[in-house]
Amino acid sequence: MSHWKNYFILRVVGFLRLFQGCGKSNHFLIVSTTGLGDSLWATPAIRALRKAYPNSYIGCLTSRMGGEVFKSNPHLNEVLIFNHTLSLLKLYFQLKKRKIGTVLLFHASQRAMLPLCSVIGASRRIGTQGLQKELDILLTDACSGEKSHEIERRLEVVKQVGAYPDTYELDFIIEEAHRQHAKKLAFEPFIIGIHPGAKDVYKQWPVSHFIQVAQKLKEKLGCTILITGSLSEKKLVETICAEVKGARAIIEPLKIMAAVLEKLTLFITNDTGPLHLALAMQTPTLALFTPTNPAVCGPYRTSSSAQVIQAPATCFPCLKKKCQDAFCMRQIGPNEVIQAALEKIKVSI
Repeated sequence: MSHWKNYFILRVVGFLRLFQGCGKSNHFLIVSTTGLGDSLWATPAIRALRKAYPNSYIGCLTSRMGGEVFKSNPHLNEVLIFNHTLSLLKLYFQLKKRKIGTVLLFHASQRAMLPLCSVIGASRRIGTQGLQKELDILLTDACSGEKSHEIERRLEVVKQVGAYPDTYELDFIIEEAHRQHAKKLAFEPFIIGIHPGAKDVYKQWPVSHFIQVAQKLKEKLGCTILITGSLSEKKLVETICAEVKGARAIIEPLKIMAAVLEKLTLFITNDTGPLHLALAMQTPTLALFTPTNPAVCGPYRTSSSAQVIQAPATCFPCLKKKCQDAFCMRQIGPNEVIQAALEKIKVSI
């Protein structure tokens, strides 16, 4: 089925190219239509591109979540949102008007993104080999697909146009109004945040373990415990709050959530988007990894305040999204996390 889809796509792209114009070499389009963590990983590369081309147009085609990350980014001229397949025609005409000369494909979950970028007049389409759902033939420049950190992979893409990084911090802009709102949600002196959810079940540490950790830290430190989550994780958050006396649920819009994370003494989380949001806010963090590789998707370089607690994967190959019981995560015990948390904030049991 995939073969016939690609055959049809390539035929349509070939036909539409007969009518495409020619973009301007200094007009760039970044494509990053994925989630929170993927969007944040793009920010060092965007910063490097702006430094290399201070007066050029740099647009970003992204998802709704990516729009929340990128809309205040000072290094972008414009943020365009891909909502669903029905918006492709509108996007096509919008991008044609921008006279894009170079497309930089960081990551796209949708098969339609590269074909769309192949018919808007861009003379270069740069991406990573093997990530285009068997449509690599539409790239003009294919970077190595060798395993490296996701931030490095995106930097490799912009290096193809002469952009090199000076720093590797993640950019996420919040305003004073967000910080003022966060003050109403968190109390001093010790504020420990716990994020028990993750988009994929196979990345989730057991709820019972998070409860034990929260109870022990509350008992030892007399700290405020905040349980963070998205709307889809509300039930999970409330389950933990019901078991930990005084724990408070924090389910807020992304900017306010970032402001809350900025105030934390420590953040304990699975491998999920809010991990990288905490790193962007330079929050001391404990990140729990087993099935995924922190060398590829964990804290990177400047995240000196972050610590990974890792256990080896137990299934080969890993079932990933097909897994409904992340028993490999149980290798990390509550006491190990409690001890690491106390050491992180310089308190001994």
